[in-house]
Amino acid sequence: MPYVYEGSATVTVMARYLGLEPAELTTLECAVRLLNAGPGRVRVELQHYLQGPARANTVRVMLPHGMMVQGPIVDGSNEPTGGWLLINVEQYDLAFEPPGASKGWQWN
Repeated sequence: MPYVYEGSATVTVMARYLGLEPAELTTLECAVRLLNAGPGRVRVELQHYLQGPARANTVRVMLPHGMMVQGPIVDGSNEPTGGWLLINVEQYDLAFEPPGASKGWQWN
């Protein structure tokens, strides 16, 4: 299955919870591959470990030509040698989750 995009992007990993100040960490020129993973889902493949705040639950990928995909992290693996994140793509403002609502995904 072909990739939707492969190359450098700006990736922002966020922890967004109701009642808590949002935390985020942005990685510039991060090598990624984006793959359509079904209706409303994108798989973000990474070539190295992606830094992010503790309990991160959301990711935003900004491509050089201005396209952006963002949404809550559904599943993934973040290892020193790379990994992947599965996100539900959101078209509008990202919602805050109640504290402790990790849905099984844990940012390491």
